[in-house]
Amino acid sequence: MSLSLSLVFLGLVQAEVAGVSAPDGARPALVVVALPDEADAAIVEALNRLRGEATSVGFEVRLVTPAVDPLSLPQLENLWSGLRPAALVTFTRPEGDAKAQHALEVTFLDRGSGKTTVARFDAGEVADAQERADVILAVRAVDFIRARMFDTLAGRRAEAAPAPAPPPARIRHVHLAAGLAILGAPPGFLPSLAPQLAAGYHPTSWLRIGVMAAGLGTEPSRATEGGRVRLAQRYVGVTATLLGPRWHRLRPAIEVGAGEHWVVARGDPRDQYTGETVTLASPAALAAVGFAFEMLPYLALELRGGTLWLHSEAQVFGTEDRYLGSLGRPLWLGQAMLCARF
Repeated sequence: MSLSLSLVFLGLVQAEVAGVSAPDGARPALVVVALPDEADAAIVEALNRLRGEATSVGFEVRLVTPAVDPLSLPQLENLWSGLRPAALVTFTRPEGDAKAQHALEVTFLDRGSGKTTVARFDAGEVADAQERADVILAVRAVDFIRARMFDTLAGRRAEAAPAPAPPPARIRHVHLAAGLAILGAPPGFLPSLAPQLAAGYHPTSWLRIGVMAAGLGTEPSRATEGGRVRLAQRYVGVTATLLGPRWHRLRPAIEVGAGEHWVVARGDPRDQYTGETVTLASPAALAAVGFAFEMLPYLALELRGGTLWLHSEAQVFGTEDRYLGSLGRPLWLGQAMLCARF
């Protein structure tokens, strides 16, 4: 092989080792070209043209040098060991042909279908110089390979792998909440406002079980002839919450539960009266309805309203003979909670 042809082959190999990126970012299909021992100007011209045609339709061309020339079909199949190309191409001169100088045989092996296509191209009677015959052979050979490559590429895209399944949504089981509870009071007393904390667990997306506590809030008072009476309320219990189907960002919610309720009545006396502190405790049942507004996948605002039914009605007296009212049949309850799920 002449120095000029060697330099051309060196340039081709260096260019192809770097590879060509496919337009869609996927790995380009590989076409392996087996170089004959003695490559002439026609084969070099065909390789140059093949490289441009292949890269324009999304292929990568890689050159290999077989140990045997010409190649048999088993030898062609061994060439793609480790490379896994879409196709393999060889150029050879027909043997025992007086016109072999102006003829070229091209073998195209489609690895996807296993089909091997062999074509012979003849420059015919060319009155121009030898270079003109080489160009004619190269153009015809590349036209043949290009048609085979389009078929291979079309088949490759038709059998594209299905889109990967979306990653499974993260399941958030743990529920923590903080907010404000509004507890009703007997007539003449303002409702009690108390901080409320809750924690729970979601065994499913529509069910939550947990615990809640409310207390240490305001102590509304009422004046009597003996002084003032202040009321403080506390509640601790367990809950089960049913969450309905999501509508936009809203989910209806029903909560039921049971626990213990305390009313602490404190007397602030005046004049000759004596003040006392009385604590009334009773089991209680809770029922409330509302909705959850999902601001973020892990953060929601829950608003509910309902009742607490006390087993023992709490009666409040200002003095031994001054009845101020009772609560617990039922006791009105409102809740506003900021909830996070982990």
